[in-house]
Amino acid sequence: MIGEGISKKSKHTFGLLYISSFVLSFHHFFVVYMNSSYISTIVGERYVGLVYIVGSILGIISLLFVSKILRRFGNYNTLVTVTIGEFLIFVSLAFFKSPYIIIPMFLLNGVALALILFNFDVFLEEYTKVESETGEIRGAFLTVANVALILAPLLSGLILTDGNYWKIYLISSMFLIPFLVLIRGFKNFKDPEYHDMQIKSTLLCISGRKNLFNIFMAQFLMRLFFSWMVIYMPIYLHTYIGFTWTEIGLMTALMLIPYVLIEYPAGKIADDYLGEKELLIAGFIITGISTYLLSFVLSGSFLVWTVMLLLTRAGASLIEIMTESYFFKHVDGSDNNTISFFRITRPFAYIIGPLLGTIALLFLDMQYIWIVLGAIVLLGLINASQIEDTR
Repeated sequence: MIGEGISKKSKHTFGLLYISSFVLSFHHFFVVYMNSSYISTIVGERYVGLVYIVGSILGIISLLFVSKILRRFGNYNTLVTVTIGEFLIFVSLAFFKSPYIIIPMFLLNGVALALILFNFDVFLEEYTKVESETGEIRGAFLTVANVALILAPLLSGLILTDGNYWKIYLISSMFLIPFLVLIRGFKNFKDPEYHDMQIKSTLLCISGRKNLFNIFMAQFLMRLFFSWMVIYMPIYLHTYIGFTWTEIGLMTALMLIPYVLIEYPAGKIADDYLGEKELLIAGFIITGISTYLLSFVLSGSFLVWTVMLLLTRAGASLIEIMTESYFFKHVDGSDNNTISFFRITRPFAYIIGPLLGTIALLFLDMQYIWIVLGAIVLLGLINASQIEDTR
């Protein structure tokens, strides 16, 4: 069981980590499926991806220089400062209506989110690396975040009944207040030695190791799938299919259940019986085909759409846990640059994904971009089939 052999002080620390992770996840997931629809009211559906692209580029730049920031100010002080900035960003989104304020705030959110997630991961790595139950601790940590992933969109969908997005951003900002209180428990955190990211040598290392390169590509394609779903699916469901935000919130909560139900047992199966390769291939097949078929779902049935979207996430949950499992079996703590690059696949996917989406929308109606996305996801079969299995 988790907790055996862990000191009382460590249990308190892990408790703070879990609770603060839940609160932070709730803040993020409360708005993540609403953002694109709000931005589309300002810049239009075809160009909403461009806002995400610029925000993600700024996020990547911030991660490339984060070591210098942490060496000067420390992880705790940086996290507190950036979190206060994130609070002000969301309050601005709630009370200002001018595009000249809203768009810059969205771009700054891309920077703040990248830094907050990195800062929090530093705490997690340092507090778990000396314990004997790191795998179980990280599994429980991921489960806590996934519970917020399900509950937050459901609640925000119930609140956003009249199209007043300001309510969502104001409530989301309020979650940062208890988060700031909770992370005070880390104020005596002893910072590790922070090393600058070696971009060229790390890229050469990844490209020269076949298994590592293929798992990076699998992770990137999964993140690209997420970027399209987060940006374009809420717009499509609300504007084209005609679902209310309450229905979309409930649909989102239901479709995300596989992350809670599938990932842990799938990880155990990969460890004890099959290895990651077979389940990773299955994940790409399920996600790619079900996404492709979304373009041909003409029904306005809540049940039909929920089942189809749940299938996409059932496959994606397999991809997520298999790529995470495989990657961390092939790196250790000395591969800090490689691990940092693995984190950067998320903002990088939010550059390439919206860019491809913007191009696709120049030639296709939104109904048919799911064919393109399904085909892109199925490319992951090439990478999945080329890795050497761990069993």
